[in-house]
Amino acid sequence: MINKQGVTKHFSRNVSTYDEYAVVQKLMASKLGALAQKQGDFKNILEIGCGTGFFTEILAKSFPQAKIRSTDISQEMLNFTQAKLSHYKNITYEQADGENYSSGEKFDLIISNAVFQWFNDYYHAFSKFKDLLTPEGCLVYATFGEDTFWELNNSFNLAKEELALTNTNSHGPAFISWQNLRKISNALNFSVSVTEEKVQEFFPNVKAFLSSVKKVGANNANNSNKVLINRKLMLKMMEKYARNHGIIGKIPATYHIIYAVHKVRA
Repeated sequence: MINKQGVTKHFSRNVSTYDEYAVVQKLMASKLGALAQKQGDFKNILEIGCGTGFFTEILAKSFPQAKIRSTDISQEMLNFTQAKLSHYKNITYEQADGENYSSGEKFDLIISNAVFQWFNDYYHAFSKFKDLLTPEGCLVYATFGEDTFWELNNSFNLAKEELALTNTNSHGPAFISWQNLRKISNALNFSVSVTEEKVQEFFPNVKAFLSSVKKVGANNANNSNKVLINRKLMLKMMEKYARNHGIIGKIPATYHIIYAVHKVRA
């Protein structure tokens, strides 16, 4: 289960440094904005998880005539974004947990960039989104797929094997598979189109990678993964990572990105 209180505290604490480390998230935002524009000219938009506002600004520029409601679980993130984008008069802000968002209003576009990894129950969230959409509306998002940070998971597994540790708990972050997203979509009578890509980011060492992950919250806050990692295991993992995945003084981290468009079937 994702600890939502922990998520809120994390982002509130890191609001001033988030943009510096959100390299992949910004790439996703650019591509997601282009994908949204291909779906139509929307008039009433709900953004789930505005963060520091770099995707919010893309929305405002892409749909200048639309009303945009930007939400975030962190009030500090909202304050930061509202101050940064104060010159856009078509954006309103609301503190809310996007997974449980309710409104008496209908939206023709619900959109989100790099947020859904914080959800505990995708079926519940998508069901609520369906209720919020107009008949011709669509849900468009970019999120992380199951192969994200596979090098990290592989290195932990190799380290545990060498150290003969019997603990089978996952120490890396967990992300949803596209197969599970498709099952949820079909159950809710959504038609869906999807594009997947894998992007690598490079770091000078494993420690720098882990620090970056914490800064952008891509590790999520999964209580089931909060197992005490002893120093011996951590050092062995870092050794395995550098040895098996290092490339000329750098280490890669793979992001598996899912871009999806959901529309309610007639």
